[in-house]
Amino acid sequence: MAIITLDMPKDIEAQFTAAAKARGVPLSEYVRDFIVERYQEEADDLRTANERLADPQPGLTSAQLRKKLGLDD
Repeated sequence: MAIITLDMPKDIEAQFTAAAKARGVPLSEYVRDFIVERYQEEADDLRTANERLADPQPGLTSAQLRKKLGLDD
């Protein structure tokens, strides 16, 4: 695993430190998990966006959507 050093505002560092302490884990573990989780969420969003751009579907009007959802019965 790579080691990364970063500077962050003191207030953010304090928030991370408090959250790590509340979970009973070292600060480095908490920050690593936080970054990995956020990266994975962003990567998933990007993958979904690229899939949708590669296979665009026709849009629906609000009337079509209401009918499809059974709201105009």
